[in-house]
Formats: sequence, C-alpha cells, structure tokens
Amino acid sequence: MSYQAIAFDLDGTLLSSQATILESSKKAIQKAREKGLKVFIVTGRHHTAVRPYYAELNLDTPVVCCNGTYLYDFHKDQILSSKPLTTQLADYLINSAKGQGIHTAVYTRDAMTYEVLNSHFTKLLNWVNSTPENVRPNVHQVENFQDFIDNGTTIWKVLISDPDLAKMQKFVENLPLDQVSPEWSWVDRVDITSVGNSKGACLAELLKLEGIDPQNVIAFGDNFNDISMLEFVGMGIAMGESEEKVQLSAKRTIGSNNEDSIAKALEELLLI
Repeated sequence: MSYQAIAFDLDGTLLSSQATILESSKKAIQKAREKGLKVFIVTGRHHTAVRPYYAELNLDTPVVCCNGTYLYDFHKDQILSSKPLTTQLADYLINSAKGQGIHTAVYTRDAMTYEVLNSHFTKLLNWVNSTPENVRPNVHQVENFQDFIDNGTTIWKVLISDPDLAKMQKFVENLPLDQVSPEWSWVDRVDITSVGNSKGACLAELLKLEGIDPQNVIAFGDNFNDISMLEFVGMGIAMGESEEKVQLSAKRTIGSNNEDSIAKALEELLLI
C-alpha cells in the first residue's frame, strides 16, 4: 500500500496519559513526513487546545476540530468549513443541561469557556498554565452562557459532564437526534454538536481538499468518537486500551498510548 497521509486523534492516542507526545512518535512522524506523507490531527479538541502540539510537531496542515464540527487552518486563522450549533439548539442544550445540574462547557469560535469549575476543567487549566505563553490555549470562565445566546456567538459544541452516568445516559437519550450529534469522548463526558458532524465526515472533506484517497490513509484512535474515522480510512488502527467496539471498527489494534506502539506501527507500515 502506498500511504499518503496519517490522521491522529490526540487524547488517549497520540498523547500519553501525561498529555505529552512520546519521543518515539515524534521521530516516526518526522520520518513519515520526510517520505512525503501528510500528517493530520483529527480531534474533539478546540483548535486553541491543539496549538501547543501543532507547534511541537511543526505541522502545516489543516486540523479537524470538535469532532468534525470545523476544519481550521492555523496559518491563516481561517475556518475552511464548519457546521456550528444554531443559536436555538445551543440555548436548548445549555439550559437543559444546567437545569439538571449537569456540568456544562461551551466552545465558541475562539475559546473554551465554563461558568463553574469541575475536575475536568481544573485538570485542563493546570495543563494550559504549563504551556508556553505564545501557544497557550484560550480557556476561561464566563459569568453567564446566556450572553453567547443573546449575542449570536458562534458555538461549536456544548460539552456536558457528570459522575452520575445514568443521568448522563438519560440526558443523551432524550436529545433530539435529528438535530444534534452526541459523542462520548470520555467515560463521563459527552460532546454535543450539530447533527452530521463527525471526525470521519470532516476528514473526508479534508482529504478531498488535499487530493488524497481515503484508502491511502492510516488513522489512529481510541474512543467512540474515532469510529467514523477508523472505518473511513484504509488502515484504521485502535489503541490497545480502547473499548471493544472501537477495536472492532479498526483494521488492527496496537498497544498502549504510553508505549512506543504508534512508532512501531508506523515503522512497520511505512518501512521507516
């Protein structure tokens, strides 16, 4: 197979449990790029939370963000394609979740915002404050999400989280699935975007722009929101600690994100 590109999910995949890119992965990625392969990041993250890793890898390609809600060009600070939530849907999601006491975060055009801190955002802020200032993600507290609704602010996604998984599951089951796409991005966390958004669909747009056949693409992922991407490409690879459903969607399964699993897979597939 003549591979032309590699697509990486970040959390749980390219990133270790310490939120770092392993040296072995960086070296393998560099060798792949020297062979002419494109490297894409395909993530549930907001683009500002991708920036430190994008800079670390010295990438030059567009990024699939917020589970395929938008395609972002760092070098031009430009949205190449997008499907944000409508104001009405964002209003419904935010107020419904808050009304049930479910922690809510809102991802706008340029920032990740929260009204109240929870454990996820406390951990996120600790990481944010450890990053170099010139690539630091934009994460901040706001007084009231309603200001976004009233001002017609672009909202990419609403992120909900709660330790009561039964409550979370019930909330998700009652969502208008003809209008929104919920994706479990962690055991107690769901990303909610406009219906039809997925990593696979947005990656398809990106590959079309780049003139790359999906069959000539390797993709790595570890969670349910990666399934659409893993099934779409020629060589979908699941991380070893991923759920069985994720592994079944892939062509093969490798080891942990804390081991040299990605580097070994790339060395084998690309003969580097």
